[in-house]
Amino acid sequence: MLATGRRLFGPLPWWPDFKEDDLRTILWTRSVTPPPLPQARPSARPHLFADAGQVYLRDGSGTEEIWCRCDHGPHGFLSIAAHAHADALSIELRVGGVQILADPGTYCYHGEPGWRSYFRSTLGHNTLELMARDQSVSGGPFLWTRHAESRLRAVSGLEESALEARWEAEHNGYLFANGPVHWRAATLDRQAGTLTIRDEIRGPGGSVPVRLRFHLGPQVTCSLNYRSAVLSWPGGAAELALPSELTWTQHRGELSPPLGWFSPSFGRKVPSSTLLGVGHAKAGLSIVSQLTIRRGTRSSVPVASLIGEPIIAL
Repeated sequence: MLATGRRLFGPLPWWPDFKEDDLRTILWTRSVTPPPLPQARPSARPHLFADAGQVYLRDGSGTEEIWCRCDHGPHGFLSIAAHAHADALSIELRVGGVQILADPGTYCYHGEPGWRSYFRSTLGHNTLELMARDQSVSGGPFLWTRHAESRLRAVSGLEESALEARWEAEHNGYLFANGPVHWRAATLDRQAGTLTIRDEIRGPGGSVPVRLRFHLGPQVTCSLNYRSAVLSWPGGAAELALPSELTWTQHRGELSPPLGWFSPSFGRKVPSSTLLGVGHAKAGLSIVSQLTIRRGTRSSVPVASLIGEPIIAL
């Protein structure tokens, strides 16, 4: 995509380095008439994409980059939201290009309904699930009959000169079941190298059952000790302090029900570690998770494609 943008519009100074164009880019862009340029192209790398509902908390670059994607976007496209996943307020984290908190991907469309449901479920993403329900209601493998609506509440410190970057959002996906609103905030402390995730359920009612998952990338190994997890990957390490209100277990490559899987590309899945926290939470109670990246251990891998719902001809 960068190669295509460079040929059609010209590169911008803040773009990352990438290899020369491949033959496909050269051939197809020769037959395309470039559309008009927007009136103003960003002079620096953007961190907030309002229409898409995406915020990026970043620190550093290259081998030292901490990259965190926070999702408060719309559930999907138009009324059926066919390719949507129930991932409101999910978070991804990469360190030096390595996926630490990962979006598990898509894996399949047809033929394996159990796997289709798992990879697009709320529990299939790094977010909080309430009352053992998905945030949005599925009517089939390419249909959602009720959509969670997310809203950005606050954002600050996105410029990388700030000591701290913060994102705050909420969604109403459980109101259809007389449930509360899920509120979440993520704070990146650039000096300490920590990412703090704070979850709250807001609204009337007493204690409700909750489940929280952290899906780890396939390069990450994990050692769980009660409510503390030590994460390591080639050239890097971190410590994840887990909420004391929940009981935590580790899962990898389990089949019934599916737990601990990552889909690097369409039609493929590989085992990966998943941390699952189960318990109850009261309205207004903060459920806090904190990831601390060990300084001097960051490493780099080639830039990988973002994992999500691929668009292919059906």
